[in-house]
Amino acid sequence: MSPIRPWHAEAWRRFSAALARGQLAHGLLLHGEGGLHKHALARTMAAALLCGARGDDGQACGRCRGCVLLVAGNHPDLVEVMPVDSAQIKVDQIRELSERLSKRPQIAQVQVAVIEPAERMNVAAANALLKTLEEPAGDTYLILVSDRLGRLPATIRSRCQRIGLTGTTTAVDAAALARASGCDPGQAALALAVAGGDPELAEALLAPGAWAEWTGLREQLTDIARGRLPAVVFAQSAAKAAGPLLARWSRLLALAVRGQHTGDAAWDAFVGLTSAREMSSLLPFVTQLESSRAMLGSGVREDLMLADLARRWQALFAP
Repeated sequence: MSPIRPWHAEAWRRFSAALARGQLAHGLLLHGEGGLHKHALARTMAAALLCGARGDDGQACGRCRGCVLLVAGNHPDLVEVMPVDSAQIKVDQIRELSERLSKRPQIAQVQVAVIEPAERMNVAAANALLKTLEEPAGDTYLILVSDRLGRLPATIRSRCQRIGLTGTTTAVDAAALARASGCDPGQAALALAVAGGDPELAEALLAPGAWAEWTGLREQLTDIARGRLPAVVFAQSAAKAAGPLLARWSRLLALAVRGQHTGDAAWDAFVGLTSAREMSSLLPFVTQLESSRAMLGSGVREDLMLADLARRWQALFAP
């Protein structure tokens, strides 16, 4: 089984201690802004619950029949619920889950369901899940994974044991990220800073080709702000990949809004350029950018949307 990542250590300590004491809630809410490898941690928790021979550290043994089936992807007592052919988790999916959990486990002592991202449940689905959370069977565990805790109904949040994760920029975690990504600690530390302390995003940043995309966007945004790159030219070159580009743009704005220095001259110049703007003018642009992201896939002309955003961006820096 995968080792516990350093930035998961405290969350894992809480989980494994409660499990060892027999005091683990049947509804767990694993939450944190961004990726933070929450999915990997949820799978590690599920593996521990389904394992027949956990180690002293609470982790799954990796050798028993249940662990072998889990690694193979066909453990009958693990259910994963996520959006299918839609942006939402629908009520029929939750009803099917409840029906499944009403039966006895087939191999393990318990059944485990992972719902991700939990905030994608529509209203009917969230209401359907409430009964299972209010009257959980003794042999079932629900692990809800959420990027946006505030978007979950209070009725769901109040019935779960929360396990929160936060970002990290420590040297120890940068070193761990460097080992996992095969880069030097300095590059890993810079990636963590650009990613806002989210190790999962930082790991993606360090993948082959990804860093060039991020630095390329940083340079384009700087050129637009300085009047060196026309908005329409930017839009035409980027329209075919509007979704990923807007996600990167959003993250770069978050870096600028924090005013966080990275120790790298080029990145700090971008932070200085953007953070010099008044928040009263920058934050409305952030809102517009997020609204544009929400419109992707709705039939909107993405080249026109990008051109409009680029013009608004340039206007922020006009004398």
